Amino acid sequence: MRITVHLAPFGAGVEKEHTVELFCGIGSQILQWVGYTACARLAYARGEVMNKYVPQSVMTPEGEVLDIHIVLNQMFKSGDKLFVEYSDGPIAYKARWEGRPRTPPFQWGAAGEVLPPHDQWLRDFDCSAWGLDKLVEPALLQQNPNFLERDLQETRDVLLQWAGALQAIFTIYQLQGEADVTVEHITRMNIQQFRHFISNAKVAGGGFSAEKADESFAAMAPLCRGSSAKMDSNTSATITLAGFLAALAHLAHARAAAATGVGGVPNTAAYTQLATKLESLIHTCLEPNIMPEIARRMNKKRVALTPGAVSLLQKGRRLTEHTLNTCQLKRVKAAAVRVDLRYVCNHLINWRLLNKEFNLPDLAYMSTFAKQRNDQPSQFVLQPHPIDLDYDDFERLLFAMTCNLHQQRKRKEPLEEYLGEIMDFVYKKAGVLQEAGV
Repeated sequence: MRITVHLAPFGAGVEKEHTVELFCGIGSQILQWVGYTACARLAYARGEVMNKYVPQSVMTPEGEVLDIHIVLNQMFKSGDKLFVEYSDGPIAYKARWEGRPRTPPFQWGAAGEVLPPHDQWLRDFDCSAWGLDKLVEPALLQQNPNFLERDLQETRDVLLQWAGALQAIFTIYQLQGEADVTVEHITRMNIQQFRHFISNAKVAGGGFSAEKADESFAAMAPLCRGSSAKMDSNTSATITLAGFLAALAHLAHARAAAATGVGGVPNTAAYTQLATKLESLIHTCLEPNIMPEIARRMNKKRVALTPGAVSLLQKGRRLTEHTLNTCQLKRVKAAAVRVDLRYVCNHLINWRLLNKEFNLPDLAYMSTFAKQRNDQPSQFVLQPHPIDLDYDDFERLLFAMTCNLHQQRKRKEPLEEYLGEIMDFVYKKAGVLQEAGV
């Protein structure tokens, strides 16, 4: 792999003061290496000491400052051009790229740094920002002016109790229902997928129509636009996980209101807490109609994970880790390896597995098995990084893929034997296992 690098002083942008050619082998280096190597070549060409010039940014020809932890061959191909800005230092890479983390506020305890709980965002869920305060019944507020915050807090508690299951349902249904769903759709749910969820959960009925359910989605979609830095015509009509949770509360309120007076049912909705309505939606729709299928698929894979399969996975652990390493878009020193499922998907496509042997809806269930360690959705844990895979997660994803392929291809040999075949196939495709004599 060969990259052309144009260098210019910091602040000059995409000017061309000096040009060097970098030969990068297979391109497994990160962009930080590109900056330092180009500056060292510039110093050599000018007869200066090697550390004379310090890189400040690596940019595209369009002037976009890039994350220096990006792996070269994940975004660029041989012959591409990059621009490097340099200065006399002493601090390197002072230019900010989009998404570059700032130093977070921190606290210290007896055991070191005290980090907030990973579910803090849900504990602090701003119900008013999502319009949930308007769903609290006026009749209850008239009885007790302080009832608003109490009902909203109890609604948060219900969301916290079922957070793991609701997150898994969102993850599964955001990739369901459409033939043209692509990797880029991961993390957001569109209206067709929401309708698919509504249909399978059997939310409509008892005076509540599917069209009324659409209103919950329509109310949340505009509020989710600010959660993405770059929006387009497709993402503007989608909701995030937070929007999905809020939509469920709106659904629960509208469904309870529609049921009032139908079939002789007493008028109780006006005196029912929002938290109670949400709990009723989960117990009467999601628990009997959505969760059993998830539990069935999780249990089937768990039962197949025999001691023999576990032993085989352990033997291939190092190669499994190396395989996940090859899927990284970014590589950060001393950071735990976690690879975004979207980048793993790109490699699954290159390995002719995804979209050939299985599709994204299948992968949604596989990734759920990879992240959760319990069969029952009611016992699922809210994941701090729901679409990021660590080594353990990727190992379980590899096993889940094997189970799917074993059934899809109607193979006759034992699953453990087939697992070894799939592991070898993936390792060779990733380039971490070579044939003898090669």
